[in-house]
Amino acid sequence: MAPTVSKSSAGFGQTLQFITSIKLQELEKQRLAYQSHAKVLEEADAAGNDPIRKVEILLKGVRSWSGSGALRSGSTLGGKLNLSNLDLWLPQVKEDPGFNLEIAQGWVKTLETHIRHSLMRFDCAKLFGNLFNEWLASGDSSIAPIAGEGGGDDGKSSTSSEFVDIGRKEKYDQLDRLTSIIFEEKVIDTEKLVSYMEDLFSAEDVAQELRSLRINMHDFGTTLRREKILNSDVYNAIRGLLASGLMDEGKRATLAEFLDNPIVIDEVVSVLNMRLAALDTWAWPTEGITIEMRRHLNGKYRQV
Repeated sequence: MAPTVSKSSAGFGQTLQFITSIKLQELEKQRLAYQSHAKVLEEADAAGNDPIRKVEILLKGVRSWSGSGALRSGSTLGGKLNLSNLDLWLPQVKEDPGFNLEIAQGWVKTLETHIRHSLMRFDCAKLFGNLFNEWLASGDSSIAPIAGEGGGDDGKSSTSSEFVDIGRKEKYDQLDRLTSIIFEEKVIDTEKLVSYMEDLFSAEDVAQELRSLRINMHDFGTTLRREKILNSDVYNAIRGLLASGLMDEGKRATLAEFLDNPIVIDEVVSVLNMRLAALDTWAWPTEGITIEMRRHLNGKYRQV
C-alpha cells in the first residue's frame, strides 16, 4: 500500500525537486558558457613572451564574465592582486622601460589560476549535480516518492472516476481569445507607426526627455544586473503572493511551507541570482508555461 502524503507536502516536495532541477540546469549552462569563455587562456598563450599583453587579455576575460562567480571592479584575486590597482598599474608599466617583467609574470599567473580555478569549480558542481540526481533516482531521498505521488502498486490513479469540472463556456471563450492574442500575428503598419513615433518626439524638449529616459533606463538596467536578490526579497514576494489570492490552496500551502524553511528560501534565492546573472542566455522553456483560468467574483476569468 502506498504511503499517504498530504497535498501540501507533495506540492512542497515536487516544488523543491523542481527548484533543484532548475539550479542544476543553470549550473550546467554556465559551465558550458565558461568553458567557451576560458578560451581567453589560449589567446593569452598566443601573445608569446609579452607578459603585459597577456595581462591585458586575461584581465579583460576575467572582467567580462557576468555569470556565476562574476567579480566586482575592486575584487582581489589570490589575496594579493587587486583589479582596481591593476588598472592603474598597467598604463604606467607600458611607459616604464625599467619595469621588472617578473612582476607582470606573477600577475599573469594569478589571473590564469583564477580562470582555471573557476573552470574546476563548475566541473565540481556538475559532478555534484550528477551525484545528487542519482541519489534522487535511487529512492533513498524523501523527495523521490513524492514526485511519483498518486500511484498504488499497479501505478494506476485512484482518482480516475472522480468528478471533473470542465468549466463554463465563458472560460473557453476567454481562453480562445487569449490564445489568438498570443499566437496570431497582428498586422501592423510599421511605416506609419515609425512616422507617428518620430513626429511624437520631434520637438527638441521632448527629444531631450526621451534621451534622458533612455539613459536612466540603461543605468537602471545595469544597476539591476549587478544587484543580488536577498532572502528578504523572496520572503516579501511570497507574503505578497499569499495576500493576493492569485493562487489555489495547494500552491498557497506550498508557499506557506517555504516561509517556515530557510534552507528552501536559500535555494530559491540561489536559483534566482543564477538566472539573473545568466539573463543574456535566458529563453522560454521548450515545454511552455502552464497557466490556470480562474473565475473571479465578477464572472470573468483571469490567467494566473
